[in-house]
Amino acid sequence: MVRGKHHPPRPKPAGSEGMLIAGDLKKERGWTDTQIRTFLPEPDKLARNPRNRKAAPMKLYALERVLRIEASEEYRQAREASRNRQLAARERALARKKEAVAAAEALPLRIDPEPWPLVRQQAIEHFNRRLRRGQSPASLNTVKHRLDRLTVNYLRHRQTSYESELKAFKGVVGVGEAYLVVRRRILDLIAETYPMLAEECERQKFEEAELPEGVTL
Repeated sequence: MVRGKHHPPRPKPAGSEGMLIAGDLKKERGWTDTQIRTFLPEPDKLARNPRNRKAAPMKLYALERVLRIEASEEYRQAREASRNRQLAARERALARKKEAVAAAEALPLRIDPEPWPLVRQQAIEHFNRRLRRGQSPASLNTVKHRLDRLTVNYLRHRQTSYESELKAFKGVVGVGEAYLVVRRRILDLIAETYPMLAEECERQKFEEAELPEGVTL
């Protein structure tokens, strides 16, 4: 496996030529921890950890022994069973993600329209109350694209709370995908309710979304 500059080769103990460590077996040869415990219960050699002399000795496995085990029918069956379990788990996760997305598509979302001048002014005030270091305050004289952005951001968080909508998906596989669906739907609602913000809503639909804390794809 080719390693980039941020992943230098793992240091090997002295005299470990023709030997593999557990990391080699898993990352380069596709072994699992269970397979190592089952087929290689004892290492062929123990060696001092080159990174930390106080650490536990490193377990080394002879490549010749590993190749012999990999060629056995017992190992091939175990590996095939492991692959089948992984595929089944992925299929279950995919099905759950599809269910979460379908539920997110069905969530009742709405916007209560307000007069445009009021929306714009409230968005400016909302932004100015939360200024970060280095940001300049906004006003009605701020350039339109910046005003549009902060207005859409204000409406997204004011009209519908992502966190509130996501409570229905707490602990569910696919919560990240559901979040993105809700976000897209809210942007579409904003564009429909305030056509003057349609271009900014469309732009935000294609920018990388910042997921809430603890939410992953």
